Amino acid sequence: MENNTQEAIFNLMQNIVDKSDEILVKIENNKNSKPESDFLTNLPIEFNKLLLQQNNILKQIDGSKLELTNSLKSNKGTNETRNYEYIIFGKDSPLNTRFIIYMIAFVIISWAAIKYVPPFLLNLSELKQEKENYELFYNYYYLKQFEHRKEIPNNVVNLFNKIKNKEPTIMNEYKMLDDSFNKEIRKQELENELKKL
Repeated sequence: MENNTQEAIFNLMQNIVDKSDEILVKIENNKNSKPESDFLTNLPIEFNKLLLQQNNILKQIDGSKLELTNSLKSNKGTNETRNYEYIIFGKDSPLNTRFIIYMIAFVIISWAAIKYVPPFLLNLSELKQEKENYELFYNYYYLKQFEHRKEIPNNVVNLFNKIKNKEPTIMNEYKMLDDSFNKEIRKQELENELKKL
């Protein structure tokens, strides 16, 4: 649209320059050949022609202005304000019930893992260490018995198998021995404390 306006103005200016050149040529020709009265009679006609051309160009400019304003009005975007509402619970919520249940389960499992797993792993490592110590003790005792007698110590193997099967006689004997052992250790500790006093 702006190009049309510029072209119309350019055409108007070009026409004015062309006509003025023609008029100058005619004036000089008339000076040489015709009297001034003839020039004055042709001058209003030429002037009217220029006015008509100018009016046509102005009409084209006005038309292009109207087209520009109409196109700008039609292309004008509407101002839209968008209000966002965030709904956590309900039917319009992006979170459905299954997702919320999964999140709650994840939080509970994570909390339990943080609270209970490290102590469990620590106890597991302590139990593993105790097992290794008892295994080492058993193997050492077994090999010592073998060294003294130069034969397989069947009594140790039989005792181990009975303990593994958890026979009631062995278990009762173990409890009694453990109690007497603990009592004897406690008795010695008390005697040592009395001696220190």
